[in-house]
Amino acid sequence: MRTPGYPLGREMPARPGGEFMRVLFIVPPETHSIESSVPPALEAGKGVYPKLGLLYVAAHLERATGLRPRVIDCPAEGLGEAELAARLRAEPVDLVGISALTFNLIDCWRVARLVKRIRPEALVCLGGQHVTLYPRETLGLEGVDFVIHGEGERSFTRLVEVLRAGARPEELARIRGLGFRRGEELFVHPEQDRIEDLDALPHPARHLIDLDRYDHVAAAGRRMATVQTSRGCPARCLFCDIRRTAFRKRSPEDVLRELRDLADRGVDDVFFVDDTITIDRQRLFELCELVRRSGVPLRFKISARVDTVTPRLLEALRRAGCYRIHYGVESASPRLLRYLQKQTTPERIAEAFRWTHEAGIGTFAYCMIGIPTETRAEALNTVDFAIALDPDFAQFSICTPYPRTALYESMRTLGHVPGDPWRSFAKRPDPSFRVRFWNPAFSEEELRALQAEAHRRFYSRPRAVARRAASVRSWRDLRAKARLGAKILLGRLSG
Repeated sequence: MRTPGYPLGREMPARPGGEFMRVLFIVPPETHSIESSVPPALEAGKGVYPKLGLLYVAAHLERATGLRPRVIDCPAEGLGEAELAARLRAEPVDLVGISALTFNLIDCWRVARLVKRIRPEALVCLGGQHVTLYPRETLGLEGVDFVIHGEGERSFTRLVEVLRAGARPEELARIRGLGFRRGEELFVHPEQDRIEDLDALPHPARHLIDLDRYDHVAAAGRRMATVQTSRGCPARCLFCDIRRTAFRKRSPEDVLRELRDLADRGVDDVFFVDDTITIDRQRLFELCELVRRSGVPLRFKISARVDTVTPRLLEALRRAGCYRIHYGVESASPRLLRYLQKQTTPERIAEAFRWTHEAGIGTFAYCMIGIPTETRAEALNTVDFAIALDPDFAQFSICTPYPRTALYESMRTLGHVPGDPWRSFAKRPDPSFRVRFWNPAFSEEELRALQAEAHRRFYSRPRAVARRAASVRSWRDLRAKARLGAKILLGRLSG
């Protein structure tokens, strides 16, 4: 008898046409996301982006093996657990892949167990950023057969190849980043896979999804898509979980090929989801020039650090079709910017916003309140500062020591965070778990009230209301903006 969760030696069922594995990627229904630093109603009202990580893994698998995986994106398709269960009953599956963030871990775990209830013969593999942080803890969860920490394209493909060949334990143990069960023993390969040549990867498998199901309240076109041109970020931000990670980049020519393909699919609005696409300015100059000369009919937005832009770069971005830049402002306090290791100043922030507006590009300001040691006066000053910067959008999150970040580890070292609550949650996901903000000057209720007031003050200004009205693209977009606006203005962002 096969031990539950023990896949080794299992013979995979054959399929017509000589295929030996039916692979399904699932984005779980959003039934229980643990409360984040952003108000739940604001987060839920934004819209849905395609899951690029899963689509990259699917594309690599398809190219390397010839298998055609399926994708069920529950939030995009409007599916709950009952509808997902019906889909699982309707079509057999051999291997299910799920990408997990800490905030949707409970949803991912629910789906893993749902798969096991309906398809007990199927194997379940979890990857994603949560698994990268807590691989062994994730592998210990009921219903999880495999985990992959680190980048998953090559490791997942190799897992499929080894399973198709008979799942020999010694072959599984050679796969970088793979964790699996040997009876009751948990084995996790200590090395993560890291892909240096990003041009060698196939473009995301968007043919497996319906792009019309994806949209965002801050989008500007009729059909949107996300693109990633680099991985990693060398910046030192104390609160970030990819702090000081190796920066790797795609060539401008490869990025242009993907943009052309998206334009052929009717996409006219692209969000470059790189953590900081402006790290390598020369590459970005080259990409902007290629896009401009190509005449590809789409516009785009990016994320950038304020200390990486110049007037010349901003002009090149505008000419290439950039319509908005998302900047991390965080705070108006020089003291708190130093604490967060942002390596910038309020003056430099204001200068970057001024340059961006002068170039004819819109802006989005990400701000924080509740930073450790922050006073109420400093928090209110950040709200005033954000209003003075005059971005098109602003988001006020509550500073949170997220798992394995330098902020979290420093607060544990200082004794401000007792124990290791994130690891405890990873080992035993509990729906009652609540995020702690760890600023003794405020209660959680006070921080949430201040956060709601910050959003209300920013978005209730006549200038902000006029901008939102002018940006309406359709009746659906109008309804989404109206619902979100009502929640902000009425202070009902907590649910």
